[in-house]
Amino acid sequence: MSNTSSPSNGGEKKRPSMFRGEPGTEPTRREVLGLAPLERNMGFFAAFIGIVASGFALPNYLSGKNTHLTQTAKPNAAHACAKGYHLVASLCEKTIVQTHAYWTFEFFGLLVMSALILFAAFRRNRALLIVISIIFGLIAGAAGFLFLALGAWLLLRAFRLQRNGSPRRPTRQRSTPSSDVSTPARVAPAPSKRYTPKRQNRR
Repeated sequence: MSNTSSPSNGGEKKRPSMFRGEPGTEPTRREVLGLAPLERNMGFFAAFIGIVASGFALPNYLSGKNTHLTQTAKPNAAHACAKGYHLVASLCEKTIVQTHAYWTFEFFGLLVMSALILFAAFRRNRALLIVISIIFGLIAGAAGFLFLALGAWLLLRAFRLQRNGSPRRPTRQRSTPSSDVSTPARVAPAPSKRYTPKRQNRR
């Protein structure tokens, strides 16, 4: 009987891997829907970025006043500006009024979405983190590319984990000769009965 070591009988414990699952093994539902340590840290980092972004909108929200944003664009070949723009020097400018309601939505929207991302990362909920990251990325516009990339990355890793048993790319294993096939041992020839060795003289 072969002795197997276990944590209860003093055997060595296996160190947890940074990536869950091993190639060739069937992942459990908890492994697919949960988060690995690296994925959880990425969720915490995304929540931190969202909280910092909401902090930039806080002064305009507390001021209670409308703000003005100036957009610029290049004129066409005839040096004419598009509708709503007026030519200033060599650029077309347009003034956009941002009301207090805009900054209210900006501040609370970023803050609530960041809190949801933080909650999903804390609970190790992959599905919730993917959905919130994608919604956050779509609402934030061009600045939400980081959250869209996070959601797509988590979705891709879940697909690989469910298909291959590991979120890493499947690696080609080198074929090794089977060790079950044993080579036949050489059998020593039987002693010949026709030849009798000479007996040594005893002194």
